[in-house]
Amino acid sequence: MKTTAAIAILAAAATTSYAAPAKRAVTDTDILQYALTLEHLENAFYHQFLGQFDAAAFKNAGFPDWVRGRLENIAEHEAQHVALLSGALGSAATQPCEYQFPGVTDPKSFAATATLIENVGVSAYLGAASSIVEKAYVTVAGSILTTEARHQAWLNSAVEKNSAWSGPEDTPLDFDEVYSIASAFIKSCPSTNPTLPVKAFPALTIGEDGTVSTSASTDGTYVQVIAGLTSNVFPVVNGKVQGLPNPQGISYAVLTTQGNNTLVGDDNIVAGPVILNNPFNSKQSNPAPAF
Repeated sequence: MKTTAAIAILAAAATTSYAAPAKRAVTDTDILQYALTLEHLENAFYHQFLGQFDAAAFKNAGFPDWVRGRLENIAEHEAQHVALLSGALGSAATQPCEYQFPGVTDPKSFAATATLIENVGVSAYLGAASSIVEKAYVTVAGSILTTEARHQAWLNSAVEKNSAWSGPEDTPLDFDEVYSIASAFIKSCPSTNPTLPVKAFPALTIGEDGTVSTSASTDGTYVQVIAGLTSNVFPVVNGKVQGLPNPQGISYAVLTTQGNNTLVGDDNIVAGPVILNNPFNSKQSNPAPAF
């Protein structure tokens, strides 16, 4: 299992979680506000670091001129997503929060973190799709989803020199799983923002030797790896996960009390998700994860 600098950044950021209220039924308005919360984060991320790292910084980092130019395009897209969702919500629109992006210190760590943030965005829209009732909103969400996927594919391949995809299917994550990742970047939000029916799980890290680190108890737990539409669980014994696989590309893992291979839910997730990143070369086959 490869731990990239960007994953280390996410793990460090996740040591504190932004508190969230008790859960309730999710409405279409909630989903739009949830999506806007993520788009505000992405918008802030790109504009902050494009403002901080100029063309000379990208050149000194070894990137060709067109990399920063296309990142500016992505920043414009994220701003448009914010405008689109804000327009749909009107006076109910979520406002930007105050964010933190620890560990982003240069154009390389900026691009690496952008790759993972975009992948989480894809998983977020994909996971929320089945909960949307209004058909028009499905089209809007789908239009943003495909663009986010193109962002991630370009960043991971043209910029990071890895694969443009992870497997035959992308990985959906539910509201709480996505919020648990996103909340690590949120310092505080306006008190007037609408309350979302989401919660953040405790942070989770998994070491190269399988050591599971979290504030939650690991007694009687398992690590479930979710890659595309496939999942499987692996027992945690004496604080270490046993037989953890290395599915190709970007996948996710959660700590759970559920010991079977059925996809876990919010009621049995103990901590996580943690992002796993295992780049593969162009000569490898790209099957479904072999669990």
